[in-house]
Amino acid sequence: MTEEALDKKAAALQAALELIAEQGFHGAPMSRIAERAGIGVGTIYRYFASKDDLINALYIEIKSRLTRSILKGYSEQLPVREGFQHLLDALVRYCVAHPAELAFAEQYENSPLITAVTRAELLRLFQPIQDLFRRALAEQLLKELPFEMIGALVYSSVTALAKLQLSGAMQLGDPRYETGLAAIWDMIKR
Repeated sequence: MTEEALDKKAAALQAALELIAEQGFHGAPMSRIAERAGIGVGTIYRYFASKDDLINALYIEIKSRLTRSILKGYSEQLPVREGFQHLLDALVRYCVAHPAELAFAEQYENSPLITAVTRAELLRLFQPIQDLFRRALAEQLLKELPFEMIGALVYSSVTALAKLQLSGAMQLGDPRYETGLAAIWDMIKR
């Protein structure tokens, strides 16, 4: 793809992110996405077969950026609890720094739009995080709950902490923040 094509594709993804975060999926028809991106509707269809295809590509892009960000400074050599604390803190900070991505992800994750291809890509992206969970389970550090349930409990708690910060109810330096992170670990530990 040429640089111009990559720019147009990126503009379409960014416009979709902004519109969906602001107005939801139904408030973001392809015509409005194209208008916001400053490109023609037909141009979007050169890169994405459908709106669903664009939305799935956007979700993978967001999760790719998030994963790269939260894994900075993380080492598989860290003790399990330290590894969790690093990832939890990094995830909250990422969500606070990228509120539109958080809003989009919450809508997407509660929709029927996710495809098998997207699920497979997420498993690949989150492999280091899954490895940490598996290590914690093997070391019998976590409660005996299904892997998906532990992930849901952790993710929903992390996003709740991020929303508290975004609303101004708490700041990253607030001692309650550290207590909140510790409470997430306490919720899942054995």
